[in-house]
Amino acid sequence: MQSDDIEEQRIPHTIPGPPQLPPLIKGQKIKSGPYMITVTDEMVAHRERENLELYKAWVREQRRRNMLPQDDANEFIGDFKDIIVRRSFVRKVFCLLTLQLIFTILVISIFMFIDDAQKFMIVHWYLWIVAMVLFIVSYCAVACSVHARRTPPFNYICLCLLTLAMSYLSAFVSVFYSIEVILIVMGMTAAVTTIIALVATFSRFDLTMRPGLLMVIGLVAIVAIFTVLIILLFTHVLVLRLVIAIIGTLLLCMYLYFDVQTIMGGRRIELNPDEVVFATTQIYVDIVLLYQYLLMFMGFFQQ
Repeated sequence: MQSDDIEEQRIPHTIPGPPQLPPLIKGQKIKSGPYMITVTDEMVAHRERENLELYKAWVREQRRRNMLPQDDANEFIGDFKDIIVRRSFVRKVFCLLTLQLIFTILVISIFMFIDDAQKFMIVHWYLWIVAMVLFIVSYCAVACSVHARRTPPFNYICLCLLTLAMSYLSAFVSVFYSIEVILIVMGMTAAVTTIIALVATFSRFDLTMRPGLLMVIGLVAIVAIFTVLIILLFTHVLVLRLVIAIIGTLLLCMYLYFDVQTIMGGRRIELNPDEVVFATTQIYVDIVLLYQYLLMFMGFFQQ
């Protein structure tokens, strides 16, 4: 009880108090339907426990909104409060992510080292359009439909189709660069991804508290990229490709930071433990797009 008194003293007075049920007093007469009930000691104790649970839930909510001081920056809330649930969720996400990345690297290797496969891709160049449409459809299904991303086997079918489409698109982009550049970019992507994941997990800076800022930066970056692309249609200024690569790389790093924090939990915004496929999709798309923008960045210096 002493810890509760200390907690109450730390609550800013500008924040409305927690919701409380009316206290009960032993011997009090209360109406329940057509009957009158006399309050007992057991009923008083039960009401106190209910109010205590309401108070604790209110404190957790205020901390989640960053309106109360944090005793532990890594405190998990909701379903993530259970350490077993959190670890199981993270394990599933990164296991699926590992399989996706291995498959993508395998597809890129096939088209890079097998001449017949590379010729097939060049001759049937229009297949990248099919892959792009498949990616958009599968990604929208996972992002917009709860049934599609939570109900097996539909969620895993969407995940496989998305992985197949992204792998082909990555291979289609990669064949225009040398093997040395591809290896360097893969190493850079792995290093950047690892650093961002570690910083996002252990840093006190919570990007999930600023989703509006992230959205604004994302919209500005997308508009800038499309503007530069339109300019490139009428000019041949190669440095503009470098500008696109830098903007895209920085934007993807921010989104990767945000997505890792929502997966690890303990932040203002966190994913539900049932959203394994959605979480895997977000991280996978971030990493693959980051690889493509880094490839564009390194390709500028190759020319």
